[in-house]
Amino acid sequence: MTSMTKHTLVDCFSLRARIGWQGLRSDEFKTEGPYLVTGVDFHNGRVDWDDCYHVTEERYAQDKGIQLHEHDLLITKDGTIGKTAVVVDCPEKATLNSGVFVVRAINNEVVPEFLHYVLHSHWFDLFVRNVLTGSTIKHLNQEKFYKFSFEAPDVPTQKKIVEVLESIDAVIDKTRDLIQKYTSLMKGVVQDILTESIKDENTVKMGTFANALGGKRIPKGSELTIAKTAHPYIRVRDMTKPKVVELTDDFMYVEESDFHKISRYIVDAGDLIISIVGTVGAVALVGETLDKANLTENCAKIANIKGYSPEFLYYFLKSEYGQKEIASGTVGEVQAKLPLKNILEIKVPVLSMQEQEAVVEKLRIVDEKIEREVQYYNKMESIKAGMMHDLLSGLVDVTMI
Repeated sequence: MTSMTKHTLVDCFSLRARIGWQGLRSDEFKTEGPYLVTGVDFHNGRVDWDDCYHVTEERYAQDKGIQLHEHDLLITKDGTIGKTAVVVDCPEKATLNSGVFVVRAINNEVVPEFLHYVLHSHWFDLFVRNVLTGSTIKHLNQEKFYKFSFEAPDVPTQKKIVEVLESIDAVIDKTRDLIQKYTSLMKGVVQDILTESIKDENTVKMGTFANALGGKRIPKGSELTIAKTAHPYIRVRDMTKPKVVELTDDFMYVEESDFHKISRYIVDAGDLIISIVGTVGAVALVGETLDKANLTENCAKIANIKGYSPEFLYYFLKSEYGQKEIASGTVGEVQAKLPLKNILEIKVPVLSMQEQEAVVEKLRIVDEKIEREVQYYNKMESIKAGMMHDLLSGLVDVTMI
């Protein structure tokens, strides 16, 4: 155990923000001059200076209290509340836009980097939820924020905790960069492979080689259940990330008594499915664990495919070309919808099965690299969450790590 002392924010830090009448209009944003920082410029706990707009010298000089310095801690107070960044490699002149607090230490009791991690803890999440309860305006009030209480060890121990957590963050950042690199590589490979066929209009409509069949909502008056039955129900949320959607603990199920009413609306392992309502254009392949699962009415399956590999179609529909085809067939101003007949109008490049397999093989290799890095990323995030809880609560002595 680590000895901890309770602190209240107002006793350790000051808060400053751009006041209302000083707010900037978009036409005041410049391409040079002092930097202007807003919440959208926060990336991985730091300010991405390359993303920032700029302002005039007059706007910068308007409020010295929000002129930024190295090691300032920033936190968003409007919209997406609680997003934080530590100011590192601060330019000579930088200031804040509306919607962000600058948090500065007023004594030597708590280091800003330690508070940065505290503000990412479940304790602060709970504090924010309590502050915002019953409020229709999502805004972190300065007076209430000042009342936030937390525990911290002595300063040398705080610095050691920060060092440990920052080392984990460095690994997470590197892994995230690799995922982005492989994802960009994937897009580039698809672009290079498909460009020539698309350019030459060597395409065929999907309806000439496949059918599009809708899913089915559960019967009126019935509900899905978390109790495991023989009939898992694939929803859009279950297929937005994985290439191959497999059964997980997050799935809902159809009651046995309801299944016979929608038993025709099932998928087979290997089927290609696509979301068609709301979140339009999410694509996935059905895994072995979901063979004969029910499919939501917000999705369709592309069935009876002849002359094309479902895996090739998956990569095509995920590509820039495929997403443009999907977008061109999407209708609805209030809620986006991709009608089944419009799926059949999607134009697909004409490639032989051998050519498709060559495409799939190249993309599969990159996909597998992405999946490995994603798994490692999730593992490191889980480790970090556990260590944050143990270190910030004093349950584990940082010197024992």
